[in-house]
Amino acid sequence: MNVFTLGLFLLIITVVSAQVPLQPLNAAVLRGSKARFNCSTTQPPSVMTWTVNGRLVITILEASGVLNSTDRFSATNFTTPGDYRWELVISNVQRDDAGEVTCQVLGGAPRIATLSVQERGSVGIIGGNQTKTEGAQTEFQCRAVGWFPEPSVSWSVNGVAYSCNTSSVTQGNLFNSNCTLAVTAVKNSYVQCLVKIPALSTPDSSTVFLTVESSYQEELRRARIQSQNRTPATENVRGRDNRGYRDRHDGHTNGVWHTNHSNKHQMPDGFFDGHRNHTHMTTV
Repeated sequence: MNVFTLGLFLLIITVVSAQVPLQPLNAAVLRGSKARFNCSTTQPPSVMTWTVNGRLVITILEASGVLNSTDRFSATNFTTPGDYRWELVISNVQRDDAGEVTCQVLGGAPRIATLSVQERGSVGIIGGNQTKTEGAQTEFQCRAVGWFPEPSVSWSVNGVAYSCNTSSVTQGNLFNSNCTLAVTAVKNSYVQCLVKIPALSTPDSSTVFLTVESSYQEELRRARIQSQNRTPATENVRGRDNRGYRDRHDGHTNGVWHTNHSNKHQMPDGFFDGHRNHTHMTTV
């Protein structure tokens, strides 16, 4: 093979390779969902192959179309004039599908994309809604269970975002994460914990409500509860308020009776400082 022929051969390979774009180059999907990759050329490919982590899953021939299609791996033709495009569809994606997805046209260099398979867990705020006296300190704890990769956890209070120092532990190949938010009760607020991984277009969230009572409202509430819990006297006690009352039957003065009603009500002690790993803010 002379120099001219070799140069022409290399040029043809380079041109063919440059005309085989693969999209997307990076894909993140949830386990059990579908992953899609598109490979196209400007000339009809005589042979196009798709491999996942080195194993052949789809072969496409110009003459006969798709070979060896399965329920899990299939291909769809989206060819238009001047754009010969095939889409690989991976259904019910599993964790062992993560890695390299390769499209190659006969005579061209392989085009490689990366597939990340992720797990969506659960998110919840421990303890639910809270009612606190104005000025009191309180905490909310968010727990995200069963995620992969390690999720990003943050807080939102009345739509204002707050970062979070997350502590995570692994359980098998999944992550369980916790984050605590410390706040001063100032006004009624809705509190959200937001959990995000790349495969989710929007975060998963859990929402609770903080109801803030003024000190005066708290005092009235406690007084009402104490009043409801107090057992009224049913006996007929005579002379309770009149020291000079005499029983008309025996003429003797009854003993003096005293009642002791206290207006003091026990207020709650200060709330504990809580976890060391937390986000603190002074205004809700």
